[in-house]
This record gives sequence, C-alpha cells and structure tokens, in this order.
Amino acid sequence: MISNRIIKIEILRALAIVSVILIHMSMGHFYDLNLMSNDFFAWVTNNIYYTLTRFCVPVFFIIAAYIAYNNKSSSTWTDKLIRIGLPYVVWSGVYYYYQGGTSIIELVNKIFTSNPSFHLWFLPPFLGFVILLPAIKKIFTFDEDRKQFKHVFLLLFLFSIIMPSIIVLLNYIYGGYDFLYGLGNFGFTISGLLIFSFAFPFMYKKISPGLGLCAYLVITLVNLLLNVAISRTLATPNEYFYGYSTPLVFISSFILFNSIMSIDFSFLPDWVSRVVYKVGSCSFGIYLVHWLVYGLMDRYGLVLHGRAIMDPLINTGIVFTVSFLCIIAVRRFKPLRYIC
Repeated sequence: MISNRIIKIEILRALAIVSVILIHMSMGHFYDLNLMSNDFFAWVTNNIYYTLTRFCVPVFFIIAAYIAYNNKSSSTWTDKLIRIGLPYVVWSGVYYYYQGGTSIIELVNKIFTSNPSFHLWFLPPFLGFVILLPAIKKIFTFDEDRKQFKHVFLLLFLFSIIMPSIIVLLNYIYGGYDFLYGLGNFGFTISGLLIFSFAFPFMYKKISPGLGLCAYLVITLVNLLLNVAISRTLATPNEYFYGYSTPLVFISSFILFNSIMSIDFSFLPDWVSRVVYKVGSCSFGIYLVHWLVYGLMDRYGLVLHGRAIMDPLINTGIVFTVSFLCIIAVRRFKPLRYIC
C-alpha cells in the first residue's frame, strides 16, 4: 500500500509532466500568427492549454520545498549536483549532437551559458534551487524565525514577482515605464523561481479542495483573458503573463498544490496508486527524453499536424506514453538510472 502522503506528491508530478508535454505540443499553434488571425477560436483553445498547464514547472519547485521542509535528508549539495547536474550534462550532449552539433567546445559553452535544447532550461535553475534550499529552510524552520523574517518574503515577492509584471503590463499598454526597473536598485530582487522556497512556509496551507480547485480555475481564466488581450493589443502571440514567476501563475500554482495535498486519496484502488506512483517517479526521466521522442516520431510521421485543437491533445498522449515506456525500459539497466 502506497501512503496517502506519497501518492499526493506523485499525482502532482504526474499532472505536471503531462502538462509540460501539452505545453510543448501546443507551442507551435500558439505562436502561429496565421492561426491567431484566421482561426481565433483554435488559437484561444491553445491559450487554454497554455494557461491550465502553467502550474507544471512551479509545482516541481514547490514539491522540492515541501520535501525539504518536511523531511530530514542526509544528502549533501554534491549529491544534488550529481543527481541533477549529471543528467543535465549527459542529455545536453544527446540533444546537441542530435541537432547536428559537432564541437565539444561549443557544447561546453552551451551547457554553462545557454542550453543545447530549449526545454533543458529548467535544470540549471532547479539545481541552484535545491542547493540553496537547505539554507533558506534554516531561516524559516521555527515559528519565531518565520514571523521575524516574514518581511523578507514579502519584499522579495513584491520586487521579484509583482513589480516586473506590473512594469511589463504598463509598457505593453502605455509604454515608457522602463525607468521603473530602477527600483531594483534597492537590491530586493532575486530569481523569481527561487521565491517559491521563501514562499512555501507562508503559502502552504490545508484548504478545501473544491474551493481551491475553483479558485485555480478562476485565476487561470483571468490569466487567459489577460494574455489574449495583450496578444491582440500587440498583434502577435505573447506569453509573458504565462511565465512561471508571474503573479497569477505563482499564486495559482500554490493553490493547486494545496488543493491536491488536501485531498484524501485513500479511496484509489491499489493498481491506480501503483500506476500513478510509477509515472510520478519517472517524471524526471520523461521530462528529459520527451522532446527527443517527439522529434524522432515527427521525423517519421508518427505525430499529427494540421488540427490546432485536437492534435496537441493527441500528440501529448502519444509522446507521453512512448516517453514513459522508454524510461521504464532504460531504467532496467541500473547504470542508466543515474541519468534519467
């Protein structure tokens, strides 16, 4: 029997990895200016895919914070460096050479200064996040410290999450507000993704799952309308406010996390729990391999194109299933488990 606590985390991971794939499968349609101009309904549908799934990356960060705050771990920063850094280096090489790269020097440069494949952007900030997380946890371990340093979280949230989005919104609508970026002179800005670790002690709550899920849907609807309006104003697809550290995505991701964590999943049959656990435990590997799977299947005509509404959903199912099976097969070879 898989514990209720663990199954909640694996459900979140499973939902997140499917959402990552759906974002990538709908990305081409979202950025299709011709679709936006000539089939607005289909284009908006891809916006729905985009906004409903934007919790995916934040949830991985929130899960890492949840585990850090609720479990004692003996793993060191070097353990984390190997666990995340090694797959990043290996898969950077795989994608670099798959895409026709030939220079080792260029590969090393991309590993440290950019990404050999666009979807691998996630790994460097996540590595930094998990390395810094124990130090951040120390600040908020005790209730007294939490109250004493609450202003730290509030200032970082204001300057790193709220302020950038307000400035961008003002520039999109009116223009001429770049000078407000100078407020960063106070030094209260850090990576927006790192704020998830500061936010966890204050934003993780037991809530009514039904109300929480309704709130999540309302916030994502508002974000959908905002992004569609901005895109129409700019006359080109724009996804700034779908960003993972923008206010509505940030808040809605915590609400969804809290909602799932507040549900008692003990009613699930054992076989369902085992499947969910397997998918969740393979989510990291699926993330790494899914874009390669998509590329290879697309090369041989095994994914669908042409129907902007249905194809992203069908392709998500195909790519997810094949990627999942590939990771299960690869993990049968123990040495390969370290890279996926």
